[in-house]
Amino acid sequence: MFKKLAFVLLSAAVFTLSAGSAAAVEYKEGVNYQIRAEKALDHKEIREFFSFWCGHCFGLQSTFHKIEAHFKGQAEYVKNPVGLLGGAMGPLSQQAFAAAKMLNLDAEFTAGLFDEMHVQGKIPHSEKDFAAFFGRELGIPEDKFERDLRSFPVAGMVSDYDAAVDKYQIDAVPELLVNGRYLVTMESVNSEDELIDLIAYLLTLN
Repeated sequence: MFKKLAFVLLSAAVFTLSAGSAAAVEYKEGVNYQIRAEKALDHKEIREFFSFWCGHCFGLQSTFHKIEAHFKGQAEYVKNPVGLLGGAMGPLSQQAFAAAKMLNLDAEFTAGLFDEMHVQGKIPHSEKDFAAFFGRELGIPEDKFERDLRSFPVAGMVSDYDAAVDKYQIDAVPELLVNGRYLVTMESVNSEDELIDLIAYLLTLN
């Protein structure tokens, strides 16, 4: 379920393709993207499917941050945690992410948990580990974390995350889905700029 990182992120000094050159590239279904829904959404959206247990998801966070910043104001960027990895902790990480999002602390939660797991080697093994993380990194008391974790808004968000995984047939991470219809084939590009160009193209499709 880990998606192999098949493209090399080249430095700007080596690769200088600009985002405005997308029109010069001919993108093809089945090569650069796959269609995963009959119709596109009625709004522009880039959805990132990821797992905190996925090393490639961690490694590509800086790239995804650049994509989010590049398309700010043009498309909504949605982070969609999946429960595919991590055993029982996979679904629990979805709940914890949703609880952090409800507090507008999802960015801090994501950066902090990725760092603890993939840099410091601190892997959560229980709900108490997540509660301790919320207290230590986000300043949220354990009792509030436990209430939020079991709240209806959190349950609704997790249900939406899982529904998107099922609807778009996501069986590996990381993945990027554009406009609720076009699944990016990240292995078909050779740099961050090419990836941004491909997403820009897909955002123009209906």
